[in-house]
Amino acid sequence: MKNLASRGEQIKRPLHREIRDYAAKLGFKDMIYLNVGEPDFPTPEPIVEAGIAALKEGFTHYTEERGIKPLREALASRLAEEKGLNFNPETELLITSGSSEALLASILAILDSGEEALIFSPHYPPYLSAVLVALGKPVLVPVERGTFTPNPEITAEKITDKTKLMIVNSPCNPTGAVYPREVLRALAELAVDHDLYVVSDEVYDRFLFDGETHVSIASFPGMAERTVVIGSFSKTYAMTGWRVGYVAGPEKVITRILRIKGAGNVCASSIAQKAALTALEKAEPYVSKMLKEYDRRRMAIYEALNRIKGFKTPKPKGAFYVFPDISELEEDSLKFAKFLVERAHVVTSPGVGFGQAGEGCLRISYSASLEDLKEAAERIKLAVEDRWGV
Repeated sequence: MKNLASRGEQIKRPLHREIRDYAAKLGFKDMIYLNVGEPDFPTPEPIVEAGIAALKEGFTHYTEERGIKPLREALASRLAEEKGLNFNPETELLITSGSSEALLASILAILDSGEEALIFSPHYPPYLSAVLVALGKPVLVPVERGTFTPNPEITAEKITDKTKLMIVNSPCNPTGAVYPREVLRALAELAVDHDLYVVSDEVYDRFLFDGETHVSIASFPGMAERTVVIGSFSKTYAMTGWRVGYVAGPEKVITRILRIKGAGNVCASSIAQKAALTALEKAEPYVSKMLKEYDRRRMAIYEALNRIKGFKTPKPKGAFYVFPDISELEEDSLKFAKFLVERAHVVTSPGVGFGQAGEGCLRISYSASLEDLKEAAERIKLAVEDRWGV
């Protein structure tokens, strides 16, 4: 038979999923999984009730391609209120089946074959995959190792006449970094000066700690016409399985995204859209409670890891990940992650799975319970002491 498309060979399965498979094969019953960003909270009850009501009312058919109008209007109001971004819900906002669909359709709408996309690294693996699917060229821009924030001067050096897109993610998965306003402003100026489009992944925009506030790169001068903002209900509302996200941006880009999205999906789930509308209207008390608990977990895992000799753990200020540097113990992060699976029965994500810039680090999600986080940290500490004698 003829060969399959080469793009499939370029896209690798994420290491944070492969390490889970490895752990599952070992069969330990007491394994603690900290490799995936999956909220352990139940979806808030009003949201669940709204989904059930939609089912009972027979709201189980196709919706508009763009998503139900009340949800688009509510999102547009929320974006204006919280971020100062003004989008026409009729022409500049789409509801998608999760943020992953929004990301892929956006990149396919922007990039042509051979065009370059800047990706700050360590990075969320689907950025790289989506650029490769679009037959574009990913250009990885390493962030500052200590702060995990981009260096605008280094970024400028990576721009060529083929550069068309910059992907920004703050708060950041995998590092937990929140990009300072001045850094975002400098990146925005680069985008304007070099006529670049920007995809701004703002999925973790509510996960901010230590007094940090969310700043969207779309809010800077000259950016509204070139920025696509991507968001999701998955993390904020513990709705990962409901698959509801959105994309907002200039009409000409959104129109193209809509066409491309239609090649794979007519619309997001009608039931999930009704539930998402209720999330915006009624779930804020639940979100506040979850965020307070995430903050407790953040501090607990940060402090526990920094008590382990050989771990250097920057304090995360956003998302729900810590990204400790373990290179004093082992430079090969996959080898170290496997060691933790085998000896501590704790599953973490190898930093190299988020790009070579992440090698020598681990990503640890604190979306697990406080009890599991404390137990995992203690097991890691004992395993390290036993192996390295520190």
